[in-house]
Amino acid sequence: MLMPVVASHHLPSLQKLLHQCRSIQQLNQLHAHLLVQGSSALAAVASYCALSGDAVHGGLCYARYLFDGIPDPDRFTCNNLIRAYSGSSCPQEALCLHRGLLRRGTLPNEFTLPSVLKACTRSQMWEHALAVHGVVVKLGFAQQVYVGNALLHSYALAGSLGDSRRFFDEMVNRNVVSWNSMIGGYAQRGEAREACTLFREMRRQGFLTDEFTLVSFLLACSQEGNLEFGRLVHCHMLVSGFRVDLILANALVDMYGKCGDLWMSRRCFDMMPLRNVVLWTSMLCAQAKHGSVEAARDWFDQMPERNIVSWNAMISCYVQAARFREALDLYNSMRSQGLTPDEVTLVAVLSACGQSGDLTFGKMIHRCIRESFHNPSVTLVNSLLDMYTKCGQVDTAIGLFSEMNNKNVISWNVIIGGLAIHGRAQDTIVLFRSMVRNSFLPDKITFVGLLSACSHGGLLEAGQYYFEAMRRVYNVKHEVEHYACMVDLLGRRGHLEKAVDLIKDMPMKPDVVVWGALLGACRIHGNVDIGRQVIKQLLELEGISGGLFVLISNLLYETHHWEDMKKLRKLMKERGLKKDMGVSSIELYNNIHEFGVEDIKHESSKEIYAAVDQLSRHLVSLHVLAVQQEELFEG
Repeated sequence: MLMPVVASHHLPSLQKLLHQCRSIQQLNQLHAHLLVQGSSALAAVASYCALSGDAVHGGLCYARYLFDGIPDPDRFTCNNLIRAYSGSSCPQEALCLHRGLLRRGTLPNEFTLPSVLKACTRSQMWEHALAVHGVVVKLGFAQQVYVGNALLHSYALAGSLGDSRRFFDEMVNRNVVSWNSMIGGYAQRGEAREACTLFREMRRQGFLTDEFTLVSFLLACSQEGNLEFGRLVHCHMLVSGFRVDLILANALVDMYGKCGDLWMSRRCFDMMPLRNVVLWTSMLCAQAKHGSVEAARDWFDQMPERNIVSWNAMISCYVQAARFREALDLYNSMRSQGLTPDEVTLVAVLSACGQSGDLTFGKMIHRCIRESFHNPSVTLVNSLLDMYTKCGQVDTAIGLFSEMNNKNVISWNVIIGGLAIHGRAQDTIVLFRSMVRNSFLPDKITFVGLLSACSHGGLLEAGQYYFEAMRRVYNVKHEVEHYACMVDLLGRRGHLEKAVDLIKDMPMKPDVVVWGALLGACRIHGNVDIGRQVIKQLLELEGISGGLFVLISNLLYETHHWEDMKKLRKLMKERGLKKDMGVSSIELYNNIHEFGVEDIKHESSKEIYAAVDQLSRHLVSLHVLAVQQEELFEG
């Protein structure tokens, strides 16, 4: 059935006809009528389709199709299409349309620019945003509050909080959105005090806070772990009579959980009559943050609904508690229920693989990434590098690293640290020089890896050079970890007096790691005099481990100080200290098996010990046979 002809100026009738279209054929018929009537009708329907979005027959795609057929589209139609694209999955198209608008000599107005800035933010094209800022100033729209708010939001999300604050301070007209953008920007950076200052100034100037203000402020408190400010915001909400909806309740549960007040977090959760999966997940994160793995798992099991964030929180909880096998088992359970992991999931699982040495599982995750992620983030690739280096596959990690298009400082640090752990000191130095040549600035973690490599490789001169260059050349402050590396390096090479002098010159108090490095050197070189000084310092420190006591005991034993060794053993017994059992692991048929000395926890321990006994008897019989044959030969 053919559509009736409609006058081009009669937009309501066109809208009605568009709604009546039920097939592509009818839509094409309408399009044919519009072509007959001229471009003004096309522009009218293009605008309407853009405003309607995908609700009407893929409206945005059809709007663009109509728009491209208009020889000279007006600014109103362009604005509607730019606004539609800025909120779509293709925000870059909004920027293309904006450039086309400028090329045709049509100037944007105060309705165009906020949408263009939104598109810049969503597509992370910050240079384009700077260019738009120039257009804003040139056309005199800087004092338009909606344009100004779009600029504030764009700068804040780009991480240019200083530029955002300068523009905010220059704004003549502000509204509550302006204040929220700045408070939210500081919240994302975890700068609760600055957010609090703005919050007070906002109220002093007579602006009423809304839900978004409070959520942003609570986020700042969560990021900084500032329980005092968080409580003040909660009190303000109660005094001001704010209705606590799910969004605010979630922010409160999250804030109290991350600030360590589990009781208040649970109370805020219990006060909500209706709870969604986000609120349940925030409470799960609070349990995990509190370090109660069993409580977190119980909570996870009783959740009425779970999303990928819930699974990620529980997997991460296991990883942080060093319960790697349970983390991997939970990942398998998640996959068996048909859930697709995201990058956060895989980063946590790769961490579990690396720390448990489960190379087989790590390779399986690598295959999953290759199959499911066309362009994995640098964070995910860094996690792969870390897994391979910790599982001993350094060359595989180097191969992946060399293929990376986008590297950051963490990428370099992972490879440098991996080479250092595996004793490849010269390769570490070569890689560090390449890092600097490629204009990456090394940080304190870079130098921990580099100095550790020099220590393990015995490269005294190189270690001393880079220790001095840290502050002088790279402006990186010496921290206790760097001193520990240098004490270890000097001690291994036998320069114990220099190591002692370096400890005396430290601007901070030496910790257990520093003294432990010196004590290890004393044992290697049999220096009891310095060893006694170290022992005295260690006994005054809190948190000294059983392992260090055993190291002290071994030094006394090897230098024949029997009485001192007995006293130390007695002190260990009084303090209830024991050396943590050393654990060896082996991967067999895609499973990791762990063993300790005289360990009977393994499910097959009886069979294992029986096999060891049988092997021992076999070796003894072979030895006896060899002795008999030797005696026979000599006879």
